Amino acid sequence: MPQVEDPNEKVREQIEEILAKDERRPVTPIRVARPVTPRKVRSGTPLWYPTPEKLMATGVVLMLIAVIGRRFVLPLTLAGFVVAGIGYYMLVMRKRRAKYGISSGGPGNSPTQYWRGKPVNPVEPTGPVKKRDGNILEFPDSLQTKKRRRFGRKR
Repeated sequence: MPQVEDPNEKVREQIEEILAKDERRPVTPIRVARPVTPRKVRSGTPLWYPTPEKLMATGVVLMLIAVIGRRFVLPLTLAGFVVAGIGYYMLVMRKRRAKYGISSGGPGNSPTQYWRGKPVNPVEPTGPVKKRDGNILEFPDSLQTKKRRRFGRKR
């Protein structure tokens, strides 16, 4: 009996032939957009700028030099303590500023705080808040509620 050629077999052979050609062709990446030059990453402060950490490390190094060199022990030790103390003070003040939301962004700082580009003005309370026994807060009454309490409820 003669064999009839299957149409699916012919399609499979064509697909395999196309895939073999595609594997032999060198892969070239498709560019969707123009190449972007990488940005230069800069640290926040220059190397020579005194930060609290650098001052504290300098103070410790001065004290170690005083111990190892055994010359000018008192002046080097005092200078080390002073420099490390200044660095510690700067570190504490930076953490306090961060805690209370004051930015430490350089000499052009304004004390005004901003949120989403608009200045934030703190709301001043109109009167003291009274506290009862327990967890209930009683806020100051308005003039209208004071009148109601004195002269009875309006009907």
